[in-house]
Amino acid sequence: MDVYLTAEQIELRGEVRSWLDQAWPPERVAAMERNEEYPDDFYQECAKRGWNGIPVPTEYGGRGGSVMDLCVFVEEVGKTSISLATLYITGTIFGSHALEICGSKDQRDRYLPAVVSGDARFALAMSEPGAGSDFAAMTTRASRLDGERWRLDGLKGPISGAERAEVIICAARTSTDAESRRRGISLFLVEAGTEGLSFERRRFPAMRGLMVDDVHLEGVEVHDDAMLGGEGEGWKNLSRLMDPERLANAAQAVGVAQAAIDLAIEYAREREQYGEPIGRFQAVSHPLAESYTEIAAARLLVYAAAHKRDVEGSCPLEVSMAKTFANNVAVRASERALQTAGAFGYESESPFMRRFLEARGCELGGGTSQIQRNIIAHHLGLR
Repeated sequence: MDVYLTAEQIELRGEVRSWLDQAWPPERVAAMERNEEYPDDFYQECAKRGWNGIPVPTEYGGRGGSVMDLCVFVEEVGKTSISLATLYITGTIFGSHALEICGSKDQRDRYLPAVVSGDARFALAMSEPGAGSDFAAMTTRASRLDGERWRLDGLKGPISGAERAEVIICAARTSTDAESRRRGISLFLVEAGTEGLSFERRRFPAMRGLMVDDVHLEGVEVHDDAMLGGEGEGWKNLSRLMDPERLANAAQAVGVAQAAIDLAIEYAREREQYGEPIGRFQAVSHPLAESYTEIAAARLLVYAAAHKRDVEGSCPLEVSMAKTFANNVAVRASERALQTAGAFGYESESPFMRRFLEARGCELGGGTSQIQRNIIAHHLGLR
């Protein structure tokens, strides 16, 4: 099933898997989640190995990698933990692609080498309590103070990895347009430690290692050069950013699904009832066989969309199809894996329960499956 991959990408996958198996065994991942231990050493080790530089252009010290490279990397990390995978997505992919899409030369010079070295992590503050899927309903405001500064006020959340990010890409409304709510949204780079910036931890049943926060902006002042892209161009620029982010989410979901089914297969081979392994019974084996097949199909769909994005540019239809299918496959696979494990799977700290919760988290991030279906329907001329 490697028809879209180069020899270098297959080698990257092997390198990542070998390191994760050694450095992040299941017991360490479980402890990270249980104790809410932020995996800073994961991010720093990725920097040392050059993996933080995959999405960064070579002129800034990166690898100038493709979206396919990112999908290969993130899928493998997702097999281990979505706390680790999401840290990589938010910390490197968001910032690197946003700066590539609409950053100034000064902004790219300042931040991109720091991403490669591990000295800078990004978080993307789009969602608000009243503006999740309805992004244009945001109420966070950016008001011009003088000719050179802006004041940001509002509440963003839930935001993955915000409290440990060095830079937050914050979406705020700089004006109100009576004809379109999408106009008048701008993006700002807000650095950690800026006065008026604070965080309130959200506690989810999964992804506890990464940390998810509400971000409070109370009189946060930033200079004009902190604006990312042009004034009022936030919606357009975020739309351009969504392709790689959603494909990374889809690849992560494929990794979660594969890990869940692999766990279930191992359990079904070892667990005995009625004098033989439960995997011998069709009621157990057929659902696992079906999910194994669906995962292979999801992987190919994600790779095909990533290939098209690399070759042809923006392809929101294919990206939304890949994300929806991969997310749904991951939920089904993790449900079937949990069912295979029975009561053991239902224990709060079982690896089966963690995979199920991770799969549900993938389905909610980067635009829910319902939003992706809206996008698909739009491209079919139905909306």
